Formats: sequence, C-alpha cells, structure tokens
Amino acid sequence: MRVPEYGWTTQKVFHFLNFLVNGVRALVFVFRRSVQNLHPEIVQHILLDMPSLALFTTYALLILFWAEIYYQARAVSTDRLRPSFFTTNAVVYTIQIAMWLILWWKYIPLLVILSKMFFAGLSLFAALGFLLYGGRDDEDDSVAKMKAAKEALEAKQKVTNSLSATCSFFFYHVL
Repeated sequence: MRVPEYGWTTQKVFHFLNFLVNGVRALVFVFRRSVQNLHPEIVQHILLDMPSLALFTTYALLILFWAEIYYQARAVSTDRLRPSFFTTNAVVYTIQIAMWLILWWKYIPLLVILSKMFFAGLSLFAALGFLLYGGRDDEDDSVAKMKAAKEALEAKQKVTNSLSATCSFFFYHVL
C-alpha cells in the first residue's frame, strides 16, 4: 500500500497506522470511565472496538508487505495480493458494522459475545498470516535463496576485487 504522491511507502503507512491505533487506544484508556458512561451503549462498543479493527488493518498490511517480498523473491506475480488485502478488510469492516447496527437497533447480549469472538478470530487469522509469511526460515524457502544469492554476490565481489587489484598492479607496472 503506497501513497506515492505524498512519498508514503508501505512501511510509512504501517508506522502511521500503528501510531494511530496506539494513540486512540491510549485516549480510550485515559477516558475509560467517560467512555463507559456514554449513551447509547452502541457508542461505547464502537469506541472500544474501532481500535481493534484498525489494528487488524495495520497487521494485515504488514502481512501484505511480507507476502509481497516472499512472492517477489520466488518470481511469482503479486497482482492478486493487494485486491485480496482490500477485500478482506472490506469484509471485516462490513461484518463489524453490521453487528454494530444490529446492536443499535436491538441490544442482544449474545451478539456482544459474538463480536468479541469475531475479534479473537481476526487475531487468530493475523497470527496465521504471520506464521505463513513471517516465520519461514527453512532451506527450501526464499530467505535461504536470498542468503545464497548474497553469498554468491560476495564471492563474485571478492573475485572482482582480486581482478581489479591484479589489473591495477599490472597497469602501474606497465607505466
């Protein structure tokens, strides 16, 4: 996710979202008693749940970043990653907004529990993404290929430096 007209890279967007999430959570924490006294009660749920949605988006962005690196290292197309990132986020936000609207219309305690379970499921989903793209470090994977490429490049640089030194030596002796 890049915003090139502002010079924003995926990393900058990630850090901005992380700052935003933590800032909102800190404010909700500081004003917790005031938030708990808000009416209608749906406002409380929205203020308490919105940072969790933003956190999911933040870490889904990190998983997207890792997946892009992983697939690019394997020379696989990454064209479908960004649309799936946006689709996943749209589905998650739509489900949560639908739950909020139902709770606003008619308070159902079971739906509050389902909402909390939904966030637990999102956390599990994000953890699986971390395991899939962030935890790969075996010999049959792109990390190993990148390490091997780096070692091959270093070996080639040593040979190039040696040839350069030899050529320089002979060039100076010829003069």
